Amino acid sequence: MKIIMMTFGMFLLAGMIHAQDTSSVDTYKIAFFSKDASGGFKKMKGKVVTNGDSIPTSFDLFIETASINTGNGMQNKHAASSEWFHSEKYPNIVFKGREVVSTDQGFMVSGKLTIAGVTKAVKLPLKISTDESQYLYQTKLTVDRADYEFGPKNKVSPSIKIIAKLSIKK
Repeated sequence: MKIIMMTFGMFLLAGMIHAQDTSSVDTYKIAFFSKDASGGFKKMKGKVVTNGDSIPTSFDLFIETASINTGNGMQNKHAASSEWFHSEKYPNIVFKGREVVSTDQGFMVSGKLTIAGVTKAVKLPLKISTDESQYLYQTKLTVDRADYEFGPKNKVSPSIKIIAKLSIKK
């Protein structure tokens, strides 16, 4: 009887492990807003792991800092410089989400956000929706630049609002 139960348990565990789906990000939009500059990033890549439905179990997202687009070429170049994102040294803003929980307001994802080489634990509200062909994820957050030690210490807005949207195919 023990052997039958152990065999059944191993098949069940193997099925649960196999039930996870890893999908590459299909489409995305990363927009930022402050009183001094607004824009977005043109390049992002990443993976989302789900349990075969719309609820993610993890995110691994990489936003290419040199792909910043403010609508002003000189401002883009300045933002990629060592005074701001230091794109040569830190080519990506990285988010690694490792826990998604349901709340009264929707979902919350906990993870680590790395900007300009500084990593902080974050909790982000997560809106999940779906259509016929894809799962859609959206979050809004405010980043205090001093927490991540990027940009000049004065003269510009101390915080940046970010809206991030991405989708994966079903």
